[in-house]
Amino acid sequence: MNYLYQKKYFFFLIFFTLTILFFLWSRLFWVSVLLLIISDILSTQFISQFLKKKLPKVPYAFIKYFSLLILPVCLTIFIRTFFFDVYFIPTRSMERTLSPNDYILVNKFLYGSKIPIYACDIPVVGSLFISNRGDDFNLYTPLKAFEKFSRENIVVFKSTESNTKFLVKRIIGLPGDTLQIKNTNTYVNSILLTQSVNFCYDYIEESKHEFEIYQNLSNSEYNDLNIEEKSKLKKKIQNSTSHSYNIFPISKQTEWTQDNYGAIIIPKKGCGIVMTYMNYDFYKSIIKNYEKIDFQLDYGEKRNYIFKNNYYFMMGDNRHNSIDSRSYGFVPECNIQGKMMLKF
Repeated sequence: MNYLYQKKYFFFLIFFTLTILFFLWSRLFWVSVLLLIISDILSTQFISQFLKKKLPKVPYAFIKYFSLLILPVCLTIFIRTFFFDVYFIPTRSMERTLSPNDYILVNKFLYGSKIPIYACDIPVVGSLFISNRGDDFNLYTPLKAFEKFSRENIVVFKSTESNTKFLVKRIIGLPGDTLQIKNTNTYVNSILLTQSVNFCYDYIEESKHEFEIYQNLSNSEYNDLNIEEKSKLKKKIQNSTSHSYNIFPISKQTEWTQDNYGAIIIPKKGCGIVMTYMNYDFYKSIIKNYEKIDFQLDYGEKRNYIFKNNYYFMMGDNRHNSIDSRSYGFVPECNIQGKMMLKF
């Protein structure tokens, strides 16, 4: 018996230490208290023994079995909110890296877990609550990050257009970068980025018919073709804006395309960008929605604006079949849930 009690107290001591570390990281008092209660249920069961002595049999049985039912739910919410979560891939935007119907495991805590401000955004049980977000775009409070996001990370983030959707894309532009796309080639700070073998593009197949035949090929698949097969294909490059996706910002709809885009500066926390009548369209939505500042510029007017947050530029690996930052603009760091670890 002594060995059994020692084992229980040993596990409680481990849980207690982890809870203290969690509190020092998160500063979430009530979540930490709940963790201590769960730790006791899983180890010493001191609270259970105390209630058994103090309560009648029926109320005690109700509390006991209710806690056993709710415990897995609480643990699942805790893990999916603060540490790891699983997301579903619904579209082709990341082919050939990720395919529709894939699932991915995402690491949240290394990059600063995002704590939901509204109950409807809590994992597992959020759908049980009525949304009261209104027009608020700031949906999460970020915790301290242990690692910074890097270019080429595949991440999950809350959509800036619909606060009910999560998207999966690759980080291409980091805060402070200047990004430009020329004939499908992406340049960051005037340096050409290396093309992954998985990046996909549409190719036009030589045809005698009036309509064009398209093939969607990864760089690897295209490179595996022989010379004759390659000669029949031409990469589809959008130079005309008439058949392009919606382009961010609206003021550039008639100038930029998915394949010829920018140059555009990605906002960085603590850094200023001189706002003019010509470039204010690039930034006014994030300044209003995420920085909570609203101002207008007249023609010829200038204003140096210091950004409060970091922003990122996302793109899908299936470059001709991805609605990404080229269509909806910058993604604030507070919306990024975490980095993909593996797919299954």
